[in-house]
Amino acid sequence: METRWVTVDGVFLEVPADCTVDELRTALYKPADAVLIAVTGDLVSVVHDEERPLSELVAGCADTYYFYQPNEPTRNEILAAPELESALEEPTTDETTFQRPSLDH
Repeated sequence: METRWVTVDGVFLEVPADCTVDELRTALYKPADAVLIAVTGDLVSVVHDEERPLSELVAGCADTYYFYQPNEPTRNEILAAPELESALEEPTTDETTFQRPSLDH
């Protein structure tokens, strides 16, 4: 099984390429209501499908992940993005992707 190195909530670790959100959450002892947020270059993805392998999603290309719980204090600009709140309220696909905050184009 292929693995890759990523940062999850500030910890650098090896993750299987076909890992799902549910498997990652369970392995890292994260609460059931924690949502996976993936950062891929200039994109941020909120993963809604917890059973699909990350490798099949934009989130699978990420090098940084955060587990986010609703109503938790803001830890950084990504988790404070207004688009995040909208993505959590109205998921329409397997993942919601938006432009990373504070990037000038």
